[in-house]
Amino acid sequence: MPQDLAATHRILLIERNSHFSHLFTFPRFAIVPTHEHKAFIPMNRLFSEAKCNAQIIRAAVETITPSEIVLDRDTQFGRSIPWDILVMATGSKLAPPGNMPTETKLDSVQYFKTVQDRVRSAKSVALIGGGAVGVQMATDIKSYYPDKEVHLIHSRDRLMSRFDRGLSDVVIQTCKDLGIIVHLGSRANLPGTDGPCTIQLQCGETISVDFYLQCTGQIINSAPIRQLAADSINADGTIHVLPTLQLEKHPRILAVGDVNDLLQIKAVGPALGQVEVAQKNIISLLRGEPPEAKFDGKAAGIHLTLGLKRAAFCRQTQDGSGEASIRVVDEDGPEDMEIEGFWDRLGADKKDFWA
Repeated sequence: MPQDLAATHRILLIERNSHFSHLFTFPRFAIVPTHEHKAFIPMNRLFSEAKCNAQIIRAAVETITPSEIVLDRDTQFGRSIPWDILVMATGSKLAPPGNMPTETKLDSVQYFKTVQDRVRSAKSVALIGGGAVGVQMATDIKSYYPDKEVHLIHSRDRLMSRFDRGLSDVVIQTCKDLGIIVHLGSRANLPGTDGPCTIQLQCGETISVDFYLQCTGQIINSAPIRQLAADSINADGTIHVLPTLQLEKHPRILAVGDVNDLLQIKAVGPALGQVEVAQKNIISLLRGEPPEAKFDGKAAGIHLTLGLKRAAFCRQTQDGSGEASIRVVDEDGPEDMEIEGFWDRLGADKKDFWA
């Protein structure tokens, strides 16, 4: 924050989780043991170099009014906090283990260990959903446990269906190479237990497995603002924003990342491009100037691990027009996906791996 504004304003980051969650590693650490604690990074040094009053409030937001943020618990600032400019960076939620069902590191690490044990003890496993989480988990299981029977079930006619068909071709070939059984074009009717069980596909096929994980569904986390800005909420839950990332009828509210409707393909890379736009426009608003920075990013992409020894990189447009660039890399990457480098980026001390 510029020095002239740092003297008069403070930054409050409201986060319900005890630690920063490195979501990219979740599919891997749900399978491969001994690294799960690294996925949850302390945030106590996040603002250590900030030249302004910046603090973290551990709470969840229940609702937002025109003047206050109402939290789900008492905090050092009370339960209701006044706001001047609000940034919604609440993202989206996936079924576990794409996201955690818990809020603390201790509970989340235990969840990972439970899933690891279930996978380890199963002779056959099914992954329901052929998006990034399902694909990465299927290929990791078969890479780490080559003798297991692994099924990947997807209702569409191709995997990674939001991306170019060429990426699906790469994933299908990798599954064949590893010996993963892929079922496309038929929805799964899931039983009440996650295993041992029989999964009935709508095409009539049945699959008996010891354990299955559901890797479908993405819920946009816009609930806290839906009452205040009902006219800005789309049918899919995303928040409609202008290219300046502002809500049209609430110009002092900005939405960044998965939660807004500028990104058809939800991924980290394109979302990061919105951060600089938000920063510039927040400063303009605080100075009483019209926000002029605009997000016009049309690129989309993904880094998709395909087991322990292969990765695919896809670059394309958000709407899928034009030619995609797909690159496949075969190499022995580290099991922990070089997550220690991300600890460094957040200023976290690796002595706190277990804290």
